[in-house]
Amino acid sequence: MVGCSSDRDLTGDVDPLPIYPSYGLETNVLINGLTFDAMEPFLSADGNYLFFNNLNDGIDTKLFYATKENDSTFTLIGELNGPNQTATPYLDAVADMDADGQFYWTSTRGYPEETNNMFHGSFDTGTVSNIGRVRGDFYRTNPGWLAMDHGISLDGQFLYYNNARFDITQSEGCSGPCETEMGVAQKVNDSTFNKLPNSTALMQQINDTNYNFYAPCISSDNLELFYTRYPTGPISAETLFEVCVSVRNSEADNFSIPTVLFSESIGSLVEAPTLTIDKQIMYYHKKVGDTHKIFMRRRKAL
Repeated sequence: MVGCSSDRDLTGDVDPLPIYPSYGLETNVLINGLTFDAMEPFLSADGNYLFFNNLNDGIDTKLFYATKENDSTFTLIGELNGPNQTATPYLDAVADMDADGQFYWTSTRGYPEETNNMFHGSFDTGTVSNIGRVRGDFYRTNPGWLAMDHGISLDGQFLYYNNARFDITQSEGCSGPCETEMGVAQKVNDSTFNKLPNSTALMQQINDTNYNFYAPCISSDNLELFYTRYPTGPISAETLFEVCVSVRNSEADNFSIPTVLFSESIGSLVEAPTLTIDKQIMYYHKKVGDTHKIFMRRRKAL
C-alpha cells in the first residue's frame, strides 16, 4: 500500500471515503474590452490578474491578461509582454504562475526539433522577464509527443504535467491527441523539474486509457486535482467533455478515482478549470456559438 497510513479510520483497516467538492450554477465572466476568444484561464494567487490565451489554433495563439473589477468582471489590459512569438505560425498558451510570480506557459517555438516545450519567467505588472525553457525528465521525446499543458502548485515546488501524443503522420485518424498521460514532477531549480519516483502511483486512478485528459489544475492545498477529459476514439456531436476532480486526504496519498463535476457536448467544449486560492470559485472556458468565453461557478458548502 502506498501513502495511506496517515488516513486510516478508527479501526485501522479502511481508508476514509473521499469527499468531493461540488460547484453551483454557471455565471458568465465579462472581460471589458475583449472582442476575441478567451481560453485557458488562470487567476493569479492574489486574484488581481486573469491570464488567458486567444483561440488555441496554433497559428497566432498569444497570451493576454486582464485586471479584476470583481469576481465576474475583469478589464482587458492586452498582450503579455515577453512570452509571445511574432513569426507565424506560433502558439504561446496555457498560463500558470506560483505565489512568487514564477510564470509558466506552453510554446511551440523550436518544436519538433526542441521537445522541451514549456517555458518559465518572472512576472511583474504585465511583463514576463528572465525567460527560459523548462527542462526535466518528465518530457516524452518520442516523435509526436509534447507537454500539452500543466499546473503548478501554489508554492512552485510541484509541476502537474500533461504529455500528449499527436498523429504527426496523419495515419491514425485521431481527433486531437491520440493518447495522454498525466504526472507530477518536483522542482530542482528555477528551470528544471524532475518526475517524482511515485508519480505513476499518485496518478494511477487518473491515467485511464479510456479517456484523453488534459488541463490539470492543482488546488492551493495540493489535495484536489481538477482537469478535463473526454472518451478516446472517434469524436461525434454527442461526445461529452467532462470537468473532473480527484482528491486525497494528504499530500502523501495517491489521488482518488475521479468524479465528474459537470460536462457538455463537444458543441459547447467546456475545458480548462482553474481555481481561486481559497477554492471557492472555479473559472473555465466553453464555446458559445462560434466564440470561446470564460465562465465561473461557486463552490457549494458541504
